[in-house]
Amino acid sequence: MLVLVNLTFLLMKGLNLKVQGFYSSAPFTDIIALAFLITGTVILFLSTVKLNKDLVFGLSSSENHRLQTKGIYSISRHPFYLGFILILFSSCLFNPHYLNILAFVGAWIIHHFIMIKEEQFLAAQYGGEYIQYAKRVKRYISF
Repeated sequence: MLVLVNLTFLLMKGLNLKVQGFYSSAPFTDIIALAFLITGTVILFLSTVKLNKDLVFGLSSSENHRLQTKGIYSISRHPFYLGFILILFSSCLFNPHYLNILAFVGAWIIHHFIMIKEEQFLAAQYGGEYIQYAKRVKRYISF
């Protein structure tokens, strides 16, 4: 539900519907928001392509899945969520309404705990291979 709030505000910006927020979105802020939106979309796309048939919702214990550590997954352990969070953040920059910002913070917190649960599952599923990977690559982004 929180994600839908952010996406609705993003859609409203795309449809040029004005929303009273903390400040009026300036062209410079819109450029930054657009950069976050594009970056998030690219990261989301790359992570989806990299996962290919391993993209499942929920925690699958199927032996047909393998641990992803290459490509975009060598920069972030959770690029799918990172891309999604960047997209939602762009919504807050485009429309700095208190409801939009609260929805973003709530969505980020929920997804953060989902990531932690996934990491626990992957450590149990892949053992030392995942633990070594987690030491090399940060949860959100590694430089």
